[in-house]
Amino acid sequence: MADREFVFGRADVQKLLRENFVVVAADDWYQRRQNDAVGRFFRSVADQGPRKGAGGGTRQGRYTFSASGKLLGFNNNRDPRRIIAMLQGSLRKFRALPPAERTPGAVQVQSLPPGARDKRYVRALTKDIIPVKVHTRVLKENSEGGYAACGQPGTNTETYRHSGFGVANDHLWLKKAELEQLGRLAREKPGQKVSDLLAMRIARFHLVDNTRGEPPHWRRDEVRNLEFRISPMAPASDSSYRNAFRIAGKFHLETKDGKRGYEGEIDGYVRTHDKTGNLDLHLVAIGAHWGEGTYTRGARPGKNPLAVVFTLADRSKPQNQVPPQAARWERGYFEAHRH
Repeated sequence: MADREFVFGRADVQKLLRENFVVVAADDWYQRRQNDAVGRFFRSVADQGPRKGAGGGTRQGRYTFSASGKLLGFNNNRDPRRIIAMLQGSLRKFRALPPAERTPGAVQVQSLPPGARDKRYVRALTKDIIPVKVHTRVLKENSEGGYAACGQPGTNTETYRHSGFGVANDHLWLKKAELEQLGRLAREKPGQKVSDLLAMRIARFHLVDNTRGEPPHWRRDEVRNLEFRISPMAPASDSSYRNAFRIAGKFHLETKDGKRGYEGEIDGYVRTHDKTGNLDLHLVAIGAHWGEGTYTRGARPGKNPLAVVFTLADRSKPQNQVPPQAARWERGYFEAHRH
């Protein structure tokens, strides 16, 4: 969030990257652990810099390097002036390399054969998974009794510590079989509770305040109340949708000491287009949130409105194939009701 707010949202940074670099984004948590060609390459680059991940620690940062793996620059702060200087210095180092390292096509990067990735750290968007975009934003109450966006992103340029007023994004992964089961229950048993298998995944890992950094996810014993129920929806006026059902209910998430919590309601629908078979999904959770985590400092004092919106993601776009932040422990993510 802060990088986007202060660095990569700037036109001059975008132009410099677009015209001179091949941009790759990855999660250091995976790369520093992977025992495969991808992990070994990343670690070989990072180990040339100041952050060598001693004892398995983080190698987080921004690296510029040649196709052969020669480190050209490193940065791990949010001051765009320093980042631009690092990028420009990297370009000078790259242009000073011998032609055998910088001429297009001089360095051949082999493609990985099937099965070459370390399976322990592969989170693939398989055909049975439906990706859902999760948008989170802090709000304020307006004079009309509703809600409005609060604050302006990108204004804290003295410390480059973002205020969390922008929209944070993550992904929720649903399984097709889970939605099919919900559709059957809506028709056969209206008012049935959404199973903990799915409800706990949504609540524990996605009803979180990630607007200022990586959030602490909720523990099972911090789920004080969770009641999502399903009911059939009447067909649309043009009868273009079928298998439509509503999900609505309440949630109360709170730490044992009461210092952090989120309490509110969720409402929305899932439906399938009659002719195309395309899925349509839209859920909104809104309520009072309070407190902060280790990496989400700077929360507003007291209880304040927080909204989480779930919309269907276009799985063909690379950015929508990024796994959920909480899926680092894959089994724990899909079995949130057990672990």
